[in-house]
Amino acid sequence: MDVRIIATILATTVLWSCAAAGQAAPPPLELIAATAIPQGSRFHGVAVGGLSGLDRLPGGDYLAISDDKGDGRPPRFYRLAIRIDAPRHRMRVRLKRQVVLRDAQGMPFPTDRLVVDPEAIRHPGQGHVLWSSEGTWQDDPARRTQPAIVESDARGRILHSFALPAAYLYADNRTRGAESNGVLEGLAVAPDGGVFAINEVPAFEDRMAAGDGDAPALHRLTRFDPRTRRATGQYVYAVPDARYAVSELLAVDDHRFLTIKRATPFDMRHGVDARIVLSTIAPGSSDVLACPAVPRCDAVPMTRRVLLDLPGHYRGVTIDNLEGLAWGPRLADGRRALIAEADDNFSREERSQFLAFAWSDPKE
Repeated sequence: MDVRIIATILATTVLWSCAAAGQAAPPPLELIAATAIPQGSRFHGVAVGGLSGLDRLPGGDYLAISDDKGDGRPPRFYRLAIRIDAPRHRMRVRLKRQVVLRDAQGMPFPTDRLVVDPEAIRHPGQGHVLWSSEGTWQDDPARRTQPAIVESDARGRILHSFALPAAYLYADNRTRGAESNGVLEGLAVAPDGGVFAINEVPAFEDRMAAGDGDAPALHRLTRFDPRTRRATGQYVYAVPDARYAVSELLAVDDHRFLTIKRATPFDMRHGVDARIVLSTIAPGSSDVLACPAVPRCDAVPMTRRVLLDLPGHYRGVTIDNLEGLAWGPRLADGRRALIAEADDNFSREERSQFLAFAWSDPKE
């Protein structure tokens, strides 16, 4: 199925529960629509899937990055149109353009070997694109590709690379540094221009001692200066239940962030347990940029609040592998739309799913 022909993807049927009459205030997040790209869809002859990051452009379109690693298909991102009909609980998704990622010399990445692993995408302005890669771990350092955050132009060519702290880089994949395929899943741009990133699972040196099964997972959320592309601060994002990995990061303002956490491993027969969490760099949150191992530092983590629990089946929707999060348009009732996106891993058991929520800021 070619989505240039099947341009509109209609919403799935969802069982919606009505809000109680006279409710004093809406919940922070209310599911209002759901849809999925049909399995087997192709665009310009390439399979559509692996959608791992999502962001809204100033004009209203969206960017979605595929985590294809160059194993037969080009690493790429898409330009999408997403329309939400909240009163009818429907949404439509249409692919408009495909952009192949390119190296600093302007050459497309090879498709005969694993090179990059794109996971998150943001639009910092001036027509540029920020995207993160988990790289590829190999025991042989000569064949290893380190994780990266890069800035590309609108045609996908790398312009700049960020200097990453050690916790985001591969060392030995056992005791130090990042874990293979568990690094830069979350990327955000704050209103003041600050770039933030978070690792999917904690670095090895940040893990609690073996046998401490009830200990939280200690992730590092890092702020980067967008001009120097260097880290200027780092904060502890604690996950009480270590079954949950962090798969996305979205700025609410300069200090507050929404994250998607989803339980791993998962079985799509039962859906994916996920949570949307609001976390804050509070005045008392510790800066751990210079801390070599978080458990050994007396660090105060960011504050957190679970806004929505999404069990495997939620209001008639089977929750898929959520990995993308973006703001949507302002809705007729004044609330803002929030869109979550799922990575189908090019699997017949999973879907490229989109969920639309109505967001009510807990501060308001």
